[in-house]
Amino acid sequence: MDDRFEYENENNIPQTTYSPINYEIPKTIKKKSSTKGYLISGLIGGLIGAILITVFFFGYISVNKDKLFSSTTANQSYTQNISNINNSATLTKTALLSSSGESFVSQVAKSVGPAVIGIKNKTNVTDWWTEQQYEVTQGEGSGVIISKDGYIITNNHVISGAKSVTVILSGGKEVPAQIVGTDSQSDLAVLKIDPKYVTAVARLGDSSKVQVGDFAIAIGNPLGQEFAGSVTFGVVSAVNRKLDYNNGMQIPLIQTDAAINPGNSGGALVNKDGEVIGINSAKITDTGVEGMGFAIPINYAKPIIDDLIKYKQVQRPTIGIAVDYYVDRMGNPVGLYIVKVYKGTGAEKAGLKENDIITEIDKTKIKTYNDLLNIIVKHKIGDQVSITVLRDGQVKTFKVTLSKPISNNNE
Repeated sequence: MDDRFEYENENNIPQTTYSPINYEIPKTIKKKSSTKGYLISGLIGGLIGAILITVFFFGYISVNKDKLFSSTTANQSYTQNISNINNSATLTKTALLSSSGESFVSQVAKSVGPAVIGIKNKTNVTDWWTEQQYEVTQGEGSGVIISKDGYIITNNHVISGAKSVTVILSGGKEVPAQIVGTDSQSDLAVLKIDPKYVTAVARLGDSSKVQVGDFAIAIGNPLGQEFAGSVTFGVVSAVNRKLDYNNGMQIPLIQTDAAINPGNSGGALVNKDGEVIGINSAKITDTGVEGMGFAIPINYAKPIIDDLIKYKQVQRPTIGIAVDYYVDRMGNPVGLYIVKVYKGTGAEKAGLKENDIITEIDKTKIKTYNDLLNIIVKHKIGDQVSITVLRDGQVKTFKVTLSKPISNNNE
């Protein structure tokens, strides 16, 4: 908002027209003038006038000193403000432009843009008339190439339900991709393409250093390939924003006002140095809401990505059970019903059994599956947790050592 200054005249004095009055000495009266008298009178008059002027001057200063000094201070303040504005504008220009006059956003787009690719989620449909199957695209998103080996990170929801996946490189070439691993809890997934197609790799940054107010650049394919490689610019609005994300799971997210739209999911949120600090994932789309996009911090994503590449699944600690909801007469969940205990797990070794109803973990009430997950994800493999269950109408507590994940279980 521009500052507006108004200047006004301090005084509004009406002008008065003075007409001279001529006095004519009557001719019948004649008097000889005295030079000495005139001189003395002039000296006395001048002295009196000087005294009056001096008194008036110092009186005026005394009465109006606050106004005079405040005016001086205001002028100094105004001058300082103008100087600050000019300095701020210079600093902003320096921050946004390189020595060559090119904005850092342009430099980041050139360096990171080629590593951000489009993704097509494809499935098969059957023509009801001919009974022939066709491959169609059921969704599109973005991804980031993170290694020369061809590994790509994206969101799980971008490729969820896909029969096959293809990748559209920055030059427009479409190539097949392999799904390496997916994780619905974090909404992350890893794909892989043939290394011969890799022409650029994005550098991963350190999201722990991200601060509110830092510049943020979102790169992706909003609304699909028609707008591939779109770049939006903003700031980091908040860090460690914990929302009920992905069916109740709480993930610490980076909030930004850089525009993130459908199709941006899986793309890169980049800092001014061209380092990926987050994976664009979601936005709030309520009526009247603008500029509230969210990205998964790269430090949160790194161990998940490593696990997906190495093990095809995330190595989260597990109790070793499969569960279902236990509800009251009104249909409200009041606990988790154990439907299976896996052999060799901490649950079996601790003595948990099928039909047990979990009500508490570490003295925290458990009503839903996400309640359980939000506690377990804070632990690591080998940690011990206290689990309280109802068994045949009796309350029992067990100490369970968390074990490695089991393939195809419900936890």
